[in-house]
Amino acid sequence: MLNYSKSTGIVAIAATLVSGLAAPSAHAGEVLDKIKDRARVTVCTNVNNPPNVFLDSSGTAKGMQVDLMEDMKGQLGKVVGKDLAIELVPTLPANRVEFLDRGKCDMIFTSLTVTPERQKLIQFVEPYYYAAGPGLQTKKGVELKSWDDVRGKPICSNQGSSWNVPLERDYGVTIVAFQTQQEVDQSLRDGRCIALVSDDSYLQARFLTDKDGVWKDFEIQKLPAFSEGPWGLAVKFGDADLQKALSDITTEWHASGKVIDTAKKWGFTPPKFSYDMQDKYKKQ
Repeated sequence: MLNYSKSTGIVAIAATLVSGLAAPSAHAGEVLDKIKDRARVTVCTNVNNPPNVFLDSSGTAKGMQVDLMEDMKGQLGKVVGKDLAIELVPTLPANRVEFLDRGKCDMIFTSLTVTPERQKLIQFVEPYYYAAGPGLQTKKGVELKSWDDVRGKPICSNQGSSWNVPLERDYGVTIVAFQTQQEVDQSLRDGRCIALVSDDSYLQARFLTDKDGVWKDFEIQKLPAFSEGPWGLAVKFGDADLQKALSDITTEWHASGKVIDTAKKWGFTPPKFSYDMQDKYKKQ
């Protein structure tokens, strides 16, 4: 079992402990009423995703997304008129949508890319709060000045990565795809490809948390993202009041520059998306 942290007001518990929660019906207002009654927001997230969300040696949740959750907690507390705590419900990509649908959490707050397929299953809150683009990791000494420099070259990637098709189609890359990230990493080490491609935020996190120097002989190429996939908070369909409250919160995050400041605090290079959103909402 994960520990409760009084210093942050975050509760992190094993998923099995919340299995008894009843799934809420999806009419406006009910979920906010539940949040008020229990004085707690339940959030499905990946608790092993540093420096977005992770648990320190005392079991305290920390990270960029945790800081944003803390702000969200305060703002939702004003909406319901009560001080709130946050309960982190540990999830994986394979079960987070199911957990939300079954009522094990009030929302999903993680590095969840908005896709047409996911939009059929869950309600994404707009505006989206962050974004990730493609990044290339190479051995040190490889110099790539533009995406055109990878034309005709092998790039290691995960099967099904959203970056595979545009790289093959627009840049003539030969994608060498594997089922696991471990295989992708090893193939780069073995020289089977000039680079590996992944979300730039994932690669940044990899180097920010590389305390053992696993990647000391590698680097991220400084190339502008040719596309960015937005990340969104997600709730159940029909949850209109909670959706509106979260929309107001993410709008304020962009207008105030909070997302940019929080990303920088944890060592991330904020995406162009964040600066564009700040410009958009500052003017409204």
